[in-house]
Amino acid sequence: MSALIRTLACVGLLGLSACDESDAVAVRLRVAPDFSGSLTVSSLSPKEAQAPVALSNSGVSWKSQVELRAAAGDFARLSELKLSDVELSGGEGADGLCFLRLRLPRGENVQWARELVPLDGGQRRDAARALDPKGKADGVGESIKFEITLPAKVLGNGLSGRTRGVKLDSDNEIATLVVPVTTATSAGEPLVWHLTWQK
Repeated sequence: MSALIRTLACVGLLGLSACDESDAVAVRLRVAPDFSGSLTVSSLSPKEAQAPVALSNSGVSWKSQVELRAAAGDFARLSELKLSDVELSGGEGADGLCFLRLRLPRGENVQWARELVPLDGGQRRDAARALDPKGKADGVGESIKFEITLPAKVLGNGLSGRTRGVKLDSDNEIATLVVPVTTATSAGEPLVWHLTWQK
């Protein structure tokens, strides 16, 4: 998919009433009953100076440029899945009660947030202007969404280390955690997300 198509897809995504700017940078896991599954990741990065704009052009002076990157893949076992310095674990307990645990370290040198959004505040504002010309999505790249689709309805959805600005939600089989980049990159206790469901 070309950079232009990815950008247009994101603009369309941000324009939907059911979505928000946190959808631009996201890690989405879909977990099967046997703890295999699929993973989709979208991230932002500054456009390299020598990289061409996806559309040949003349007579325009570009003010805001950013690259939206996306990748999708499958994993055979959740226990073998490694994502930067994020820790993932899961399993099945007594009476078919299953759990998934995601641990997000915090601090100036965390890898996961820096890899998904390697932009400073000014570059994030540029990203917002490039991806939403209407100027409504001023928070593009300001937060990172983790979305997990479980094989059954979410029973438990809890977070330890919770701090201001972090949002937690669930709807049927889908649980979401939204973490501001400033929270991820500031000193503090790790965020540990706990999910449970009945097999």
